[in-house]
Amino acid sequence: MKKYLYLILAVSVIFTSCKKEEGCIDELATNYNIDAEKDDGSCIFSVAGGTWTTQSVVSTGNMTVSMAGLTVLDSAINYTETNPDSLEPYMLIINENGTYMEHDQANVMIEQGTWSSSGNQLTINSPDTTYILTVNSVSKNNLSMSITFNESETEMGMTMSFNLTQTINATREW
Repeated sequence: MKKYLYLILAVSVIFTSCKKEEGCIDELATNYNIDAEKDDGSCIFSVAGGTWTTQSVVSTGNMTVSMAGLTVLDSAINYTETNPDSLEPYMLIINENGTYMEHDQANVMIEQGTWSSSGNQLTINSPDTTYILTVNSVSKNNLSMSITFNESETEMGMTMSFNLTQTINATREW
C-alpha cells in the first residue's frame, strides 16, 4: 500500500513540475515576465517605443454657419483620409524619456516636444500647443487615438462653429 502511495505522489510531483509558467513573453511589453515560458495573451504595450506611421485619419463631426441668428449651413463631416501626403502627424516617434519627434513624409523632423500619459489620456506638448488625445487602443504594432476640437468664430456678422473628432490610426515599426 505504501508503494502505491509513493508511486501516486511521485507521478503527481512529476506532472505538476512540468507545468510551464504563463505570462507575457514579449520583451517589448510593459508587463514582460522573464520567468514565463508560455504566453497567456496578457501583454500590455505602451505608446512609447518605435516609430508610429499614420495609416488613416478619420474625421467626424459637424459644422454650422449662421448669420443674424439664422442658420445658413448645417453640415455633417464624415471622411477618412488615407493619402500619405495629407496625413498629419505622418511619423511620430514617442520616446520612453518623455520626448517626442514628428517627421514628415521625407523623414524630416518638423516638430519636437514632450509627452506624458495618465490612464488612456496622452498629452503632447508641442512648442506652441498642448494636445490632449484619448488612446482608444494600443498593441504591439497598432495605435488608435482620438482628439476632439470645438471651435467657434464670428467674423463680419457670420458665426462659424464646428465640432470635430479625429481618430488617428497608426502602425508601429520597432
